[in-house]
Amino acid sequence: MKIVFHGADRTVTGSLHEVNAAGKVLLLDVGLFQGPRALARTINCCFNFDPKKVDAVILSHAHQDHCGNLPNLVKQGYAGPIYCTKATAAVAALMLMDSAKIQEEDAAYLNKKPRPANEPPVIPLYTREDAEKTITLFTSLEYHQPKDLGGVTVEFHDAGHVLGAAAMSLTETATGKKLVFTGDVGRPHSPILNDPEPFIKADAVISECTYGGKIHAPLSQVPLQVAKVINDTVNRGGMLMVPAFALGRTQVMLQVIDELRDKKLIPGWLPVFVDSPLATRITEVHRRFSNLFDDETKQLTLPFDFPNLTYIGSPDESMALNSRHSPFVVIAGSGMCEAGRILHHLKHHIAYEKNTVLLPGYQAENTLGRRIQEHANMVRILGDMIPLRCHVEQMDGLSAHADGHELLAYTLPLKPAKIYLVHGEVPQAQAHQSALQASGFPTVTIATKGDIVEV
Repeated sequence: MKIVFHGADRTVTGSLHEVNAAGKVLLLDVGLFQGPRALARTINCCFNFDPKKVDAVILSHAHQDHCGNLPNLVKQGYAGPIYCTKATAAVAALMLMDSAKIQEEDAAYLNKKPRPANEPPVIPLYTREDAEKTITLFTSLEYHQPKDLGGVTVEFHDAGHVLGAAAMSLTETATGKKLVFTGDVGRPHSPILNDPEPFIKADAVISECTYGGKIHAPLSQVPLQVAKVINDTVNRGGMLMVPAFALGRTQVMLQVIDELRDKKLIPGWLPVFVDSPLATRITEVHRRFSNLFDDETKQLTLPFDFPNLTYIGSPDESMALNSRHSPFVVIAGSGMCEAGRILHHLKHHIAYEKNTVLLPGYQAENTLGRRIQEHANMVRILGDMIPLRCHVEQMDGLSAHADGHELLAYTLPLKPAKIYLVHGEVPQAQAHQSALQASGFPTVTIATKGDIVEV
């Protein structure tokens, strides 16, 4: 069994790993690299292998940095199965169609700008037609039901990260060699979802390390922290902007706010808006797959619904929010502030000290979310430089990723497997490497793009 690392190496986006086993070429995730437009296009446009020679794709979950480049793979000739859970297939279908729409609109926008006469027009990375072809390739696998791919068996465990997310093992029949790919590992006792299910044996592990060396606030403290941010903003007469991924973070925020309302820890009159058609559709998928919820969420009569909560549909309704003068909360995509309706809210409101931006998750390098997190004096939004004067709050406790200690505990049963760290910036990867080595793992390598290793 051989692994070739193609993406999310020494960074947190663009997950893509190739496994060669039993004569098969398998891909673990085919994600988009997210960052500056020119760099992202350079990285995402091409693959370092022939897509036509890939036998199968195994998808961990439906976040764009894990599934978002699948239509480009199909566009370049891939026609095999894409194995994932049913919930991931349902969510990824929405995510990919939305991404394709953005790719088409981005290309149209760039083609309107002046450019040299000899420069060809910009072509979308992929189109909605490519996304539709991709969706037909989804092939569902259930948790704990091994699937023989022909000399290699794959088995999914619940990763506890987002709805339908899977960690996976790949076992080569002839040699018995077992590789575990964590995908993204969630936090134990997180809202909505069940806890991550660890594996107990492996020869090698491809592990995320997004929060290596970092410790999140205890989940028990998160609602009180959210309440303080909301109440402080209301007392200033301001509005709260929450850039949130349509998958996972939006639903968790809604559940936390619902809990705070029930306990009268925030004003019951406070309007809350979900300003993301994609998040609205994904929330409907959550309702369809309520069998995947944890016991506490299953007991709720109407999860993701409460008084004064409004799901915004049209662009006109979204723009109308900018004329409101009384306090409110708006949750909008995208989670790293790189696209979507959150950009319009930020452009209109971050210059005012009474307002707040709550960043409930990881902000990758070179994203607008990272620049806001770092309190830049001025930030560019939709072509304009805007002063950043509002309050900025970071809340890693709401992260769907395990922190350093939680990820270490998840991995410990796999000792003495060889560990290959991906999906983490270098400081976090180095911190997690040190923690694993101190715990007795003999071989811990921070993967670099292009690395080839034998299991």
